[in-house]
Order: sequence, then C-alpha cells, then structure tokens
Amino acid sequence: MNTNYTFKKSAIEKSQYWELTEQGIVRRQQGRNDMHIPYSKVQSIRLLFLANNRYRLNNYCCRITAGKTVLDIYSSSYEGVGKFGEQASTYVPFVKELVQKTKTAHPACRILTGQTAAVYYGNLLLTVIVVIGLMLIFQYLPISWGLSLIIKLLLIGYLGFYILKSIKVNKPRQVEGSEIPDYCLPKI
Repeated sequence: MNTNYTFKKSAIEKSQYWELTEQGIVRRQQGRNDMHIPYSKVQSIRLLFLANNRYRLNNYCCRITAGKTVLDIYSSSYEGVGKFGEQASTYVPFVKELVQKTKTAHPACRILTGQTAAVYYGNLLLTVIVVIGLMLIFQYLPISWGLSLIIKLLLIGYLGFYILKSIKVNKPRQVEGSEIPDYCLPKI
C-alpha cells in the first residue's frame, strides 16, 4: 500500500494529495495537472521550520527540488480563517518514508535541513537590524522608562521563542544517510 498525505496551503488553494509509490512521488490537486516525480529525478529534499508562518511553533515544511520544479509540503493544513490544523502525526511518517525511498532509489539526492546559507544569514542580519531599530525607536519615544522596558520585554518574550527555534532548526546542514534529525520534524 502506498503512503499518502493531504494538506491545504491556504483558503485560495485546493487541497494537495501526495502519494509515495514504488516509482516516485505523485501530487494531485484539483484544477492542476497531476504531477509524477520519479525518485531518481529528486535532486534534494530540504526540511525546515517556518517561523514566520502564522506564528506556530510546530510549523514545518518539506521542500522537494527536482530540476526546475520546487514543491513544498507543509505540516499544517488550512481549516478556516486564521485556523490551521497540525498534522504532525501523518506528516512525520510521510516525510520519513519519502526520504527513505528517495535515498534508496537515488543515493546522490541531498537531504538538507534548514534554510539556504544566504537566507539563514540574511535573516540573522535582518533580525539584528530590526532589534537595533526597535531599541532606537523605544529610546526616543515619549513614554516612561518603566513602560518602555515592559514593552521591550513583551516583544522579546513574544518573538524570542520563534527566533531562537528558527536559529536552531534552520541552520543550513546536510544529512548523511536517510536518518532525519528530530529537530527537523514537528513534535507529534
């Protein structure tokens, strides 16, 4: 029996149905042509955390690159306005099997974790610039020192979890073999 996974990216898009066959990966989506990607054509599979995507701590993505085709499989699914259901219990086994089958059929396929180096270090630089900018803004706002400190601490606390997790998980790495590190997958 083939392993499958279904998710809906947004209100605008139809649900995507993914299936792992013996020959390759199949994606079906209403309104689009069915797509079949042989495992031998998959150049890389990138596993990353989407910190900037609706501020959920269990939001991951599996990015498949095959030639010029880049496809994303999300660990959450759109359910309604501002509501996304976590699907870690079906996403994790699907991704593990995807990596296993791809590496078995095509050992040269690279399994990557995190963002590309340019995106990762660019995001770090942007974060530093934003933090410095916020500190300067709060320095010159006509509010009391105590209120300013409280606002700064709230911002740091609110965004800190996402930034720290993103820094840890999205550091660019390459996985040897087909074992996926736990930090690259959502918690079940």
